[in-house]
Amino acid sequence: MSGTMRDKSNDAQGFRFAWPFPKEPSLAYRVKSYMTMSFVTSVSKIMFLGGINKLIVHNKETFVKILEDDTRPLITVSNHRSNIDDPLMWCILKFREFWRYKGRHRYTLAAHNICFTQQWHTTIFSLGRCVPCVRGEGVYQQGMDFCVEMLNKNKWVHIFPEGKVCRKDDEPLRFKWGVGRLVMDATADPLILPIWCKNMESVWPVQPPYYPKFGNKVEVHIGEPFSLSELKQKILGKNLTVEEMRKIITDEVQMRMYQLGEKVGDLPKGSAENLFRKYPRIDIK
Repeated sequence: MSGTMRDKSNDAQGFRFAWPFPKEPSLAYRVKSYMTMSFVTSVSKIMFLGGINKLIVHNKETFVKILEDDTRPLITVSNHRSNIDDPLMWCILKFREFWRYKGRHRYTLAAHNICFTQQWHTTIFSLGRCVPCVRGEGVYQQGMDFCVEMLNKNKWVHIFPEGKVCRKDDEPLRFKWGVGRLVMDATADPLILPIWCKNMESVWPVQPPYYPKFGNKVEVHIGEPFSLSELKQKILGKNLTVEEMRKIITDEVQMRMYQLGEKVGDLPKGSAENLFRKYPRIDIK
């Protein structure tokens, strides 16, 4: 989310409320969570109701097929074009699909100084499966630990690895290393799915004033899923530090997602490789 929406007074305090996710969610908690996610989904779909904006999804069948398989963890990564990419991007699911896979619906990291500044904010966002992430606390923080736990239960975790909203004309950013930790620390081999959103900022501005816009077309491109199991096993056999292994994994995810951005015409050709000139890869040959 954009820094223009953050509570600067909360920056230095970290996450200051009781952890909102119960170890063993009760039936009442699960019902409240499903209702919260359903409400958010309903409101989000208004943005594309009756053709006021057009939402086009490419390769949706791949996404749905992956959701059906709850026998392995799923990590989705996407570019970040507006403050409300999530939940708008999940409007690609029809209501019946949302309800069919409600137990599989994503957990997503969200900035603590935007989404978790008040107790009632914390309650609502956590019921919607948003997980507090404190900028500056690194990859070993409670929100990241929780996401690893969810992956170890074969859940779905979505992240915006750029770490902030980026305009289309901005240079691609190096990914935050949190995605590397998720892949490395998950007990089972997670399936990784890159997603690219085009023109999301046309329906919700990046800068204030924030208000919905109409008459625009948004495209959500579902990439091809991949596993980094072989790469993970390879680097575990090398004399590398944890940080080096995390960077190697992150670089691979970064390359795959930016290559998708190039493929759909939203990034200049060569963007994925050009970033490695600035931040070279670690040689593991």
